[in-house]
Amino acid sequence: KKMIVAVDIDDVIISLVPIWLQLYNKDYKDNLSKNDITDWQIDRFVKPECGLNIYSYIEDPRIYDLCKPVENSFEAINILHEHARVIYITSSTIGCAGRKYIWLKEHGYIDRLDDYIEAKDKYLINCNCLIDDNYANIEHSNKNNYLFSAPWNLKYNYPKRINGWREFIEERNKFKC
Repeated sequence: KKMIVAVDIDDVIISLVPIWLQLYNKDYKDNLSKNDITDWQIDRFVKPECGLNIYSYIEDPRIYDLCKPVENSFEAINILHEHARVIYITSSTIGCAGRKYIWLKEHGYIDRLDDYIEAKDKYLINCNCLIDDNYANIEHSNKNNYLFSAPWNLKYNYPKRINGWREFIEERNKFKC
C-alpha cells in the first residue's frame, strides 16, 4: 500500500500571496510585500481602510487565472509520485470552491478528482504526511508533517521544515514523505 502525502495548495503549489498583494497594492496604493506578512492573519498588515476586505480578493475565483506555480513544485510533486499517492488538500472560500482543482488540472499536477480535498480541518484527513505553510494545520498532529517555510511561519520553532521545493529535490532522502 502506497504512502499518502497530503500537500496544501496555496503558497505551497500555487503562488497566491504575490498576486493577492499585487491586487491589494494597486487598489489601496500600498507596497506591501510577501516578506512583510509575518503572521497568518494578513488583515493585520494591510491599511486600516482595507481591513477585512483583504479577504474579498480570494472570494473571486479569477485570482487563480493570474497565479503561477510555486518554483520547483511540479518537479517535486513528480518525485513524490514515485513512491506515494499525492493528494491535494486546501481550505477554500465559497467563491473559489473547486477553482484550485481546475488550476491544478490545467497545470498538469492532477488528473483525478479523487486526489483533491477541500477541508478546513486538515487533521481529519487520513494521510501519512502533510506539507503545509500554515503552522496551525500541523502543530498538534502526530503525523510526519512538514512546515513549508513562508514569511508568515518563520517565527515558529518547528523542526521539520521544507525551505522551498529546491531543497526538497536536492535533499529528498532526509524527508520522510
